[in-house]
Amino acid sequence: MIINIRCPTCGKWGDIEISEESAKSISRGLLCVNIPHNTICPDSFIAYLDKNLKVRDYFVADFQIEIPQTIFEKPDKQKKLIVEQLMDIDLIKLNLPAILLSYMLRGIFLKKKMALIIEEDFLNIHIINFFNYITQDTFTSEIVIISKNDYQTKKKEFRDYVVFDGNEIINDKDKIINPKKIAIEKRIIHQFIAEPDKSLCIVMLKNEIHKAFELSKFIAEYINKAEDKKKIDINKISGGLQEAYKNKISSVYLNFLFEIVQNYFEVAIPSSIKLVLKMIF
Repeated sequence: MIINIRCPTCGKWGDIEISEESAKSISRGLLCVNIPHNTICPDSFIAYLDKNLKVRDYFVADFQIEIPQTIFEKPDKQKKLIVEQLMDIDLIKLNLPAILLSYMLRGIFLKKKMALIIEEDFLNIHIINFFNYITQDTFTSEIVIISKNDYQTKKKEFRDYVVFDGNEIINDKDKIINPKKIAIEKRIIHQFIAEPDKSLCIVMLKNEIHKAFELSKFIAEYINKAEDKKKIDINKISGGLQEAYKNKISSVYLNFLFEIVQNYFEVAIPSSIKLVLKMIF
């Protein structure tokens, strides 16, 4: 089945092929289709198709943003079985759009309580198991799933939560979900969505979250141990990270880590480092 589709970045049109099996699965929600580089144009993006095979939404990650490489192994048969028993990855990808996953990832990194409005009860266990699995042994996350009616009735109880209804942010009093500041989260989620192997994609996602946790924890401990915090050198922190984890750390990713240090680990960032980051960004 051939679909004519337009790149949301450059506007070029091109044909992609959708299998009959994929088209039939749209009855469960929107079909998420990954368009790799050089399929239509040099750009890579994700398109969401409805049951009429019309594009309802796009998701584009900035591939100029560098994230440290993650070394991982493909899960063995036992791990694959555990993952498949815990959750249905197809249901996650079909019902939690990429931009929503990016928002929620940011909420986890910044230690925010989140509420997700979902009407289909059968999804709840899959979603909870999904977030529990990807944050296992790293970030502590508080995610509540609630119906729209229950949310309207108990709205006051969720004043301190970031609340999502589909792609819409309906409560975010601290304004932490800024679409212009989720470049790293979007790159991570794009990798998860684009990888067709159900077990491998979630291992990749879990590894990225683990990496963000370990690197930001390294910075938090470095700052806490410093005798004179006013003299902390951001270049020494960056060099220490690269030496300890054998990874090149870009300035964008380093800024992302400092946000986690300040918000999740609740470690004050020295004014000298804040000034450097402000000059960079």
